[in-house]
Amino acid sequence: MIVVGLTGGIATGKTTITNFLKRKNFAVHDSDAVVKIMYSKPPQAFIKHLKGIGLNKTIKGKKINKSTIREEIFGNQNKKKNLEKYIHKEVRKSRDKFLTKNKEKKTKIVILDIPLLFEAKLRNVCDYIILLYLPKKIKIRRALVRKGMKKDILLKIIENQLSDSYKKKRADFIINTSKTKNHCFKMILEAISNIMNKNA
Repeated sequence: MIVVGLTGGIATGKTTITNFLKRKNFAVHDSDAVVKIMYSKPPQAFIKHLKGIGLNKTIKGKKINKSTIREEIFGNQNKKKNLEKYIHKEVRKSRDKFLTKNKEKKTKIVILDIPLLFEAKLRNVCDYIILLYLPKKIKIRRALVRKGMKKDILLKIIENQLSDSYKKKRADFIINTSKTKNHCFKMILEAISNIMNKNA
């Protein structure tokens, strides 16, 4: 089974590409989707963990305020590390299940959408890496359109991610997502086709 890692910084179009690949019937594990479910339907263990690391302010009943979490953790490295450690562990469990299931099904190729692939040192999990890249100015412009996104928080998010030049040197394929959606879809299919041919 060929394991392809799909990664890229904030607002580089990972969700759009991931949804396209799902429509094309590729086996895709979407890390962001796992995290989204954790926040929208938080298990008791997650709420307990947030309270345990001093993020009580972010919980209202059974709802979690993600904007408040962002503001809190970027002002406190300790809380940030503790939160990320817990989330990474839950995502890893889900990813391992996905890989095991697809190995058993003898799936030829699987895609792992991992936004922080390099930051979380997950290079060794993948046989190939496709990097979605966007020039910084466009990245900022696109990200600021998102609901609840503030410029100071956005710049901190970008600052906390490894540089594009670091990622470019370590990726097998780079797709500039500043072009049209159709162009990006064509490029991702070409990259996957290349990988399949190399392993034919």
